[in-house]
Amino acid sequence: MRFLKHLSPCIFLVILGTQLLPVAQAQVFPARAINLIVPFAAGGPADIHTRAVVEEASKVLGQTIVVENRPGASGTHGALALLRAPADGYTLALLTSTLYREPHMTKVKYDPLKDFAYILLMSDYTQGVAVRADAPWKTWQEFASDATLRPGKINIGVNGVIGTPRLVMEEAADASGIQLNMIPYKGDSEIVNALLGGHLDAAPLSGITTAYIDAGKLRYLVLLTENRVKRYPAIPTLKEGGVDVWLSSPYGIGAPSGTDPLRLKILHDAFKRGLESPGSQRAMQQLNQLMYYRNQEDYRSYVVSTFAQEKVRVERLRKKGLLD
Repeated sequence: MRFLKHLSPCIFLVILGTQLLPVAQAQVFPARAINLIVPFAAGGPADIHTRAVVEEASKVLGQTIVVENRPGASGTHGALALLRAPADGYTLALLTSTLYREPHMTKVKYDPLKDFAYILLMSDYTQGVAVRADAPWKTWQEFASDATLRPGKINIGVNGVIGTPRLVMEEAADASGIQLNMIPYKGDSEIVNALLGGHLDAAPLSGITTAYIDAGKLRYLVLLTENRVKRYPAIPTLKEGGVDVWLSSPYGIGAPSGTDPLRLKILHDAFKRGLESPGSQRAMQQLNQLMYYRNQEDYRSYVVSTFAQEKVRVERLRKKGLLD
């Protein structure tokens, strides 16, 4: 650096500015709008909650976060978009539990252990087997008894072909000794409409059902949670009825692998503020959901363990002939 003493102040400032420019540019993030892909139809529980989180996170970041709905493909469209996106923190996606199962079932373009940077887990659904208010069954036992007499005749709406609700219903049917006809849809909002319209007999549905239950249009036969929930204390879990099956399917936000750790930290902190915001809390209460926050490190640990567990699960279901 001795030669710098012989440079004019102007030249010195130019050199110094050149050195600092990349650092300054790295610190100015985000400098424009961020795109967040939600791989479900608008109006579904994950979409409703994510938009509430985004409202506060946008304020923290000082930039707009544009929510883009891409339903279908069992909730994997967001992950697939991350494979094609630059690792700059401007394209994010809601990541679902299907991502840790699908690679064990078919050939996929992504590796959940390598291709994504996990920012934070947010919430988990409260699911139950929903039927219309005028349905003939009052309990899971009555439902299963009827299904025994009519194998494959009771129509069940499920979110995606390989989504967690479909697998849990297959496991519940197998444990109960019955056969159900699974019909895939792109999202819970479509399933609710089909159920209300009489095109389905029942469906595993999350908090989007709450408003219809309160209005007396739908009801839960049984909950698919591990324990009873505060909002519906009188509704038993499937596990209580002797069927040792429950549903856990938390969702979170991710970015392309290779994204700058400093940018990931900025995004994590903003979305955590959004998750803790009053708007997010109201949305979760409305949807009968609980917070399932995990930071970056814990989120990745969750992915690693869940990926291994799903391999065992898929192999077990295949041996029973419950998967194509």
